[in-house]
Amino acid sequence: MKIPSVKIPTIPSIDLTKLDAQALLNRLPHIPTDRVIELAKDAAYTTVGFGVLTFQKTQVRRQEVMTDLQAKLPGAVEQAVTHATSALTNLRRLVSNRKPTTEQHS
Repeated sequence: MKIPSVKIPTIPSIDLTKLDAQALLNRLPHIPTDRVIELAKDAAYTTVGFGVLTFQKTQVRRQEVMTDLQAKLPGAVEQAVTHATSALTNLRRLVSNRKPTTEQHS
């Protein structure tokens, strides 16, 4: 089996020795750092504010769910007791109607 030949591309070299960094910086627009800091603070405060509002909304929803569950709980307990009583009645009937086996277990 012949191994295919792969041609690796050459990467051109870049000479950065003649780059004038100061001239490049002078061409960039002036960014007022005070304004950037102010915008960053505003963004942080807004994010925290949304977090607090979300937390409060979650607490309100939790209270609504708890109120709803407490209203429905007596009916749910009563229904569970009814189902359990019915299951026990059926089990008692099955046990009492069971025919004795002739086999003796040791």
